[in-house]
Amino acid sequence: MSVSSALKQTDQFVKKTIPGWREAVLLFFLVAGAGQAPAQKPDVTQLMQRMSSATEKLTYDGVFIYQQGAQIDAMRIVHKFDDDVERERLVALSGPEREVIRDGRRVTCLFADDREVMVEKSEPRDLLSLGTVEPVEQLSAHYSFKLAGRDRVAGRATTVITILPKVRNRYGYQLWIDDEYGLLLRSIILNRSGQALEQVQFVQISISDELPDSAFETAIEGAGFTWYTNADAEDSVATVAETSGWSVGWLPMGFQMRNHKVQTMSQSDMPVSHMVYSDGLAMVSVFVEELMDTLEPLQGFSSMGAVNAFSRVAENHQITVVGEVPLPTVRQIASSVEHN
Repeated sequence: MSVSSALKQTDQFVKKTIPGWREAVLLFFLVAGAGQAPAQKPDVTQLMQRMSSATEKLTYDGVFIYQQGAQIDAMRIVHKFDDDVERERLVALSGPEREVIRDGRRVTCLFADDREVMVEKSEPRDLLSLGTVEPVEQLSAHYSFKLAGRDRVAGRATTVITILPKVRNRYGYQLWIDDEYGLLLRSIILNRSGQALEQVQFVQISISDELPDSAFETAIEGAGFTWYTNADAEDSVATVAETSGWSVGWLPMGFQMRNHKVQTMSQSDMPVSHMVYSDGLAMVSVFVEELMDTLEPLQGFSSMGAVNAFSRVAENHQITVVGEVPLPTVRQIASSVEHN
């Protein structure tokens, strides 16, 4: 499925066309830290460091609610770090039957309703949107941080942090961080008016030292499914990406390129240039693909919760920008994409 055709059905675009996007967003909300309980009056820097320093070290099994606009989903996540390998399984408990399994170098996405499986190369954590953050000292150039009180989530004591952008071209965040382990138990993305666009909240969480291997086995059989695999194209991707010829002329201050590759989307042989940018909190993806005669070009925008997408056509190519930033920001980014 190409980017242009997928955007006509925004939900499918988010869940399937952008490899790893769903995992990327959810990993931020589920970021964890390890260690002893914090001091009585922790500062923001200490809390953020605890939250992001040992994401892959915590072993847990939890159920959370994910609200995106008017849509609410229930999901289960199991996570384990063993012998220097990070394993993770994300299971949809409501809506279409789907799973995401992350094991070492691969991410496998299973969609039972569509009878499809997508296998992707697992990117490092810092490429996965808000999976890890830059130090507060660097982020403070673009965001303000403050302690916002105490609360309880899933029966556990938490400290609340509010993160507000200094410029209106980004969103704000509110984080509920577990006092004992540093696990992020609740998170809200706030628009420029302070209203919630997306939120995730654990309703049940079990943190332990061990999880059986069976917890990471998919319940979707996959017999007769169509498989799309991009996980083994690593060697050729970098070379092609370097000569793709497309660049982004404008980005909000602080955004830097974290990845650039050329890949083939599912159900299409047309290569797509994929550039990933982040400021340490928010992530923006830029897709450029040559137009296909069989598909009508798409121009305009779509939104789902905090995720905005804007598409335009230039030099017989479809340009699509997707990110957790306000719509005017993705539109300005898309307008600046040009062929060198």
